[in-house]
Amino acid sequence: MDWTRRKFISTGFMTTLGGVWLSSGFDNLSFQSGPNKLPGGFWPVMMTPFNEDLSIDYPGLKRLIRWYEDAGSTGLFANCGSSEMYDLSNQERIDLTKFVVENTNLPVVSTGTFSGQITENADFIKKIHDTGVQAVVLIPSVMVKKEETDAELLHSFEGILNQTGNIPLGIYECPSPYSRKVSPEILNQLQKTGRFLYFKDTTCDAELVAHKIAITSNSSLGIYNAHSPDVLHSIQHGGAGMSCIAGNYYPELFSFLWENGRDKEVSKSVKKVNDFILKNKSVIGKKYSIGAKYFMNLRGLELTLNSRKKTQPLDSSDKARLDLLWKELSVLGDEALINLVTYS
Repeated sequence: MDWTRRKFISTGFMTTLGGVWLSSGFDNLSFQSGPNKLPGGFWPVMMTPFNEDLSIDYPGLKRLIRWYEDAGSTGLFANCGSSEMYDLSNQERIDLTKFVVENTNLPVVSTGTFSGQITENADFIKKIHDTGVQAVVLIPSVMVKKEETDAELLHSFEGILNQTGNIPLGIYECPSPYSRKVSPEILNQLQKTGRFLYFKDTTCDAELVAHKIAITSNSSLGIYNAHSPDVLHSIQHGGAGMSCIAGNYYPELFSFLWENGRDKEVSKSVKKVNDFILKNKSVIGKKYSIGAKYFMNLRGLELTLNSRKKTQPLDSSDKARLDLLWKELSVLGDEALINLVTYS
């Protein structure tokens, strides 16, 4: 990406947000302009394959990257919740991100906040940025504690912005360690800085997501919906795309919706694909993420079925459920003329 520097000139404004005075420091932040929007479409939340000893399986990760690419992904979110980022060391987070960047031509974003301390986060954001990612993602529920106010969250955002130069950023409303949503008012202030490119929304509220999309419509910030039942609604309202765990089962369906589902008039094939996603929402959530790895293996990825999380192993009924899902997905692929990527 060819970035060039520019300065945002302070207008000296002060405004209120629920009684909170926002600092005019948001106006005094440097950024590089240019083609500063990420591509729209499906951005998978990447899994991390592990070897039997729970070290990172890099050959498996390379196969996984190829699978995401072949399924029509337009970008990759590495070192995220599905990557088991909280169970990786800082060095593993850097190495994992760097490996993904070096083994794909797609743009990559990666998480950079694992502390409640501004300076510590800023230092690690720089290390993640040095791997070559297009943006470094911030997690509000890590930046501040649950009992802390929106004013304190804004203070953390501003501190990070001031200490990270012109590094492009993103935001992930990660539900762990607790659920912390970014209100439309805060989002409006952040998008005005021009520093934010990626927002993974987990509100699970179609109308609120549409409101956030409207707020950011003239900015560099794209809203990527994590809630698969609402992705069709969000892309029809101008959303930048989707980043949902269901994409670790059937990424082609989300690529298909992006290419064919943005018109207000829904075709029969789009409705059929969206109905399939809605129908199987509960199926894919059970024993995630080893369930997703089992499903990937049905498609030829040959990953070890393990996790650093304390997850119960799949039993015969779990496997039967996923086997049936694969059969139903295969039928859908034939009916909707969607090429399902498999390897032998």
